[in-house]
Amino acid sequence: AEEIELGENIMAGVLGAAPLHPNDRIQRYVNQVGRWIALHSERPNLPWRFAVLDSPLPNAGAAPGGQIYITTGLLYRLRNEAELAGALAHEVAHVVQRHHVKAYQKQKLGSATVTGLGAVVDSRGGSSLGSQVGKTVLKLGISEVRKMILFSLDRGEEEQADRMGMVLAARAGYDPYGLPSVLQTLQDLQKDEGGASVLYSTHPTPADRIASLD
Repeated sequence: AEEIELGENIMAGVLGAAPLHPNDRIQRYVNQVGRWIALHSERPNLPWRFAVLDSPLPNAGAAPGGQIYITTGLLYRLRNEAELAGALAHEVAHVVQRHHVKAYQKQKLGSATVTGLGAVVDSRGGSSLGSQVGKTVLKLGISEVRKMILFSLDRGEEEQADRMGMVLAARAGYDPYGLPSVLQTLQDLQKDEGGASVLYSTHPTPADRIASLD
């Protein structure tokens, strides 16, 4: 329950930075694909939610408890459903492995800003991971929360999510090479744009990820 609350608070911060794409049909479609993949994971019973954000920056991300987003900047560059499945499966893998929860716990212990807030005691008299991050979101603001949570996964966790994402996509009946195909597109995009994208701040370079998967 605390993991789910943590994820909802983080996603609220993300939605403060970029609005939801207004096309309901596209939102439903991405949720159908994402939930089908999540059903084949080791944590099918989480309240999985997939959001398409209106942003030109090509990116996708996850928050604890089953909250996942993909931007229109990435979605509209995908060529088929297998590529969408691969991109979403990578993010599902992060949630299954609790990568962002571990990153938050590390940041909470290691960050003087967060430690300075002290333990936040909820109305029931207990200390809650979710209520702590909720207060932290309000205190630190969106940009700091994005830095603290979304930018803090290490290369090993990203590579693990790539490998597990390919497996999840295959389990769900998709071509597992959808994800490497997305990475190739991102590598080409990085060359064109000189790497000036949020994506390359939050992930290892596409070339490194392709080499690792190979």
